[in-house]
Amino acid sequence: MHWGTLALVLGFGLALPAHAIEADKITVNGYISFEFEKQIEKAGKGGGDPNFSFDADLFDLVFNFQVADRVRAAADMTWEHGAASEDERGNVALEYGFVEYVVSDLFKVRFGKMFTPFGIFNEIHTAKPAFLLVKEAAGTNKPERIIEAGYRFFPRWGTGIALRGDGVLGENYFDYDILIANGEQENTNPFEEDDNKAKSITARLRFDPSSSVHLGNSFYFDKITEPGIDYLLSEGVAVEFARGELRLLAEAVVGFKKPSSGSVVKQLGWFVQPSYHFSSGATPYLRFDYVDPDLNEGNNYGFDLIVGVHYEFDGGLIAKVEHNYYKGAEGSSLGAFPANDYNEIKAAVVLGF
Repeated sequence: MHWGTLALVLGFGLALPAHAIEADKITVNGYISFEFEKQIEKAGKGGGDPNFSFDADLFDLVFNFQVADRVRAAADMTWEHGAASEDERGNVALEYGFVEYVVSDLFKVRFGKMFTPFGIFNEIHTAKPAFLLVKEAAGTNKPERIIEAGYRFFPRWGTGIALRGDGVLGENYFDYDILIANGEQENTNPFEEDDNKAKSITARLRFDPSSSVHLGNSFYFDKITEPGIDYLLSEGVAVEFARGELRLLAEAVVGFKKPSSGSVVKQLGWFVQPSYHFSSGATPYLRFDYVDPDLNEGNNYGFDLIVGVHYEFDGGLIAKVEHNYYKGAEGSSLGAFPANDYNEIKAAVVLGF
């Protein structure tokens, strides 16, 4: 179905007697990601997939409804891993769904379910055309992908109220985000109700000291009802540097998980990612991710080293191919494998529209 026709149908479907949405105020975008991976070592010799599996990673649709000059509704629907609910396969999710009211560029308020505004990747982690590698940075977003003992620095999503805005200070651009949400928990649906009185707080400030440098600072705090845990606090810093065709991303996050009794578990995660874009459409890249799930204990760190190339064809079609090398200390989960390491080949075909 042509997107204009779909927008018209949605416009009629969402029309209310008092206020209909015109078709030209509805936009639909999306992306498709198809992936595959192969562990080089034999089964049992690493934490990857030795079977050369294909993955219908996701089909994602993004809807924006400009209801009025100052009022916008937005939703992101995703179907992951060949979702088939009847067979309990894959996942269907509302990634975000919110209403935004714009007072000014400096002050916008949102209500609903949103991505947690922390760091570089979380708000775009489903948008595979938006970043170079097959997966987002594990060191700061999915520490458990490298070390099983690693914990998330922050939840992917939050339901609550958000304030955000952007502006220019002197000649320098800045933006900020503040999200007050229910927080993450397993006792109830955190997108429907909270299981304690405390609310999670996320704050991020980003600033451009020059045209080549983009700096960010993120903060997350929540009182948790998970058995044995008192609170989770995380703070991160990020740097993005771009000059000509050279680009460098780097981020570091420190997390503090406080048990009900005993010492705080301090976790460190960071990554550095240089890349260079050629006029042919090819962008070779490298990323180094590091995770230490408990700074109070030694011999439990792990890292990955990823080398690959991202190639963009006409029409928004993208191909990515990369080699992933995982290595860890003997006391980490990677210590169970020969030489405490393993290798994977990963690739993806991605289309944004």
